[in-house]
Amino acid sequence: MITFFRDRGLWLSAIVLIMVAISLAQGAISYTLAFGPLWGFLPRDPSNIATVLLTLRLALVAALVLIWTLKRKRALFRTIIFANALFTLALIVHTTALIAVLFGSASEALRTLILDVTLLSAANILIFSVWYWVIDPPGVEEIPRADDRWDFLFPQRGNSLPHYQSWVPRYLDYLFIAFTTSFAFTPTDTPPLTRRAKMLMLLQGAISVVTLTGIAGSAINILAGK
Repeated sequence: MITFFRDRGLWLSAIVLIMVAISLAQGAISYTLAFGPLWGFLPRDPSNIATVLLTLRLALVAALVLIWTLKRKRALFRTIIFANALFTLALIVHTTALIAVLFGSASEALRTLILDVTLLSAANILIFSVWYWVIDPPGVEEIPRADDRWDFLFPQRGNSLPHYQSWVPRYLDYLFIAFTTSFAFTPTDTPPLTRRAKMLMLLQGAISVVTLTGIAGSAINILAGK
């Protein structure tokens, strides 16, 4: 048995098993949303979409197992990409559906509160992403200068990495920092170097903690009590 899995690649075999597990987990979510107790909270009948996704999911999992058994690694790699794209689409659909369930089971005031918390979190990320982009060179000028002091230590700056000799950060890099900073339990691999960068990240993190653990937590408790 071990030789069977080793011939097909141990990590590749593990990926196939993980894909099967993802399919089972998403199938369970689809059932609760389309046919289970959450069905009544959705604005429209999701059974058709759930049936199509379930059929595609089962077909792809069967194809994955068959191709893996036949040791067609190139075809298996392409099928994994396609299957994971479908799983990603299903993940977005499930997330949207669960948000609809949350809104459908809440009062109008609570729905407004949840919407405001979401908008506040988005504004927090975007505002501080602009601040990080402004303070860190090249910033607005987009012209790197050797005598400028960095505010953030990007890995491409701190190491001599192949193909990154002329790399400079752009706005999307600072958006990533702002996103990871907004969720206090998500570390970033780009530590701040200057005090102004640290104070900005501290302020953003404090706002995020108040927003997520305070306001959003209270909204969830109210909803659970109802």
